[in-house]
Amino acid sequence: MRFRALACDFDGTIATDGVVAAATLTALESARRSGRRVILVTGRTRRQLEVVFARWQSFDRIVLENGALVVDPVSGAEQILCDPVSTRLVAALGLRGVEPLAVGRAICATGVRHLEAVREAVRGLGLPLELVVNRDGVVVLPAGVSKASGLRTALAALGEPMSACVAVGDAENDLPMLAAVGCGVAVANALGEVREMADLRLSRPNGAGILDLVGRLVADDLAGASAAAGGAGAAPR
Repeated sequence: MRFRALACDFDGTIATDGVVAAATLTALESARRSGRRVILVTGRTRRQLEVVFARWQSFDRIVLENGALVVDPVSGAEQILCDPVSTRLVAALGLRGVEPLAVGRAICATGVRHLEAVREAVRGLGLPLELVVNRDGVVVLPAGVSKASGLRTALAALGEPMSACVAVGDAENDLPMLAAVGCGVAVANALGEVREMADLRLSRPNGAGILDLVGRLVADDLAGASAAAGGAGAAPR
């Protein structure tokens, strides 16, 4: 078995408007029954994910906060991979009227309309932070933290390298993850730049695309993935 792990983004990939279809969960469980590890990788904080999604134990690991926090769904144990969120930044954003503002263990996030205000606050405080745009949102997190770095930590805990992983996503913050794994996949509704760089481009969006991907992964370890993806995309790395 070449690809022994599957990493999935949440919003816009396995979930539509925060809802994961039963058929999508069934597909992910079939990937686990095939002996593969399945990891959820999302920009959401723990609280944000808990509000919309309860089936955490469908995954072997959950990477939250755009790679800053790894959770074991069975034990509930958390591993934070960087410095905690800056209380000075949270206060500065509040003074600038940045709301709503989601604050996690290591990140804070708001709407992209506040991008300039957030950039000014970070610059004014001189903090070593990065701003990551994700469709209509912006995430502030420590430099060097990404979905790729969080996934690497989660896979290491499971005894797997990045090269043995297939990762699927749809937006800008998924790009580092898709570039770092053995095979990066874009769902049909992915942004153009994501589809352009992906190894495989699925012909169906969101959960329907996941069904197609898992079907081929289980059937032949993506040996015929280009055909399964509608003939689009390069051969897996």
